[in-house]
Amino acid sequence: MEWNSCNPVPFIPRPSQSSFAFLYNYNTDPYLYPPGVGGEMKQASLPMMEVNQFDYDGNNQDKKKRLTSEQLEALENSFQEEIKLDPDRKMKLAHELGLQPRQVAVWFQNRRARWKAKQLERLYDTLKQEFEAVFREKQKLQDEVRMNVCMCMS
Repeated sequence: MEWNSCNPVPFIPRPSQSSFAFLYNYNTDPYLYPPGVGGEMKQASLPMMEVNQFDYDGNNQDKKKRLTSEQLEALENSFQEEIKLDPDRKMKLAHELGLQPRQVAVWFQNRRARWKAKQLERLYDTLKQEFEAVFREKQKLQDEVRMNVCMCMS
């Protein structure tokens, strides 16, 4: 087995038969270095990472930037005028609000999705109310028919 002086962890070839072969070189247990001077085995463990070392380094660069209330109001007003966004209008809005054109386009796309969901919710509520009214009318008519049948039989 060859050892690289820069990498104290030996490369162990993956077994090809296992579906978990990609985990073969991922080991949390300590590896053993090759015998050093004096023939002793030294344990070497992989360095521990801080939980958030790569996810968040303490500054605000990784935080999602939110739109200001003024930007949101301007975008909402523009959406109320026209739900579709043509390229010229997108560029104008982006320039006026200090946003990237892509941000404006994505905001409009998300807003249209919310608008459509609300429209469907309203339509569902309307249809449900109409169904309930028709159902009550049907029940009323069925009750009248039963009453007439009972009167005729008596």
